[in-house]
Amino acid sequence: MSAMPSTQSADPQTPNPPVTGSTAPDTPPEISSLRLLGGQGLLRIEHRGAVYTLRATSKGGLILTK
Repeated sequence: MSAMPSTQSADPQTPNPPVTGSTAPDTPPEISSLRLLGGQGLLRIEHRGAVYTLRATSKGGLILTK
């Protein structure tokens, strides 16, 4: 997938900044892994009461663990 340029700027006051991508109903939103993981290469995600960890690997992959 290629990164699409953002059409809106992220507002630090907005709790959920907009994601880039098409607004077509059958196209999922796209967001850069760098934007998600930040400089630490790590993101904790709460989903239905469970906490998952998304991390970048040293070889450039992603791992999602519960």
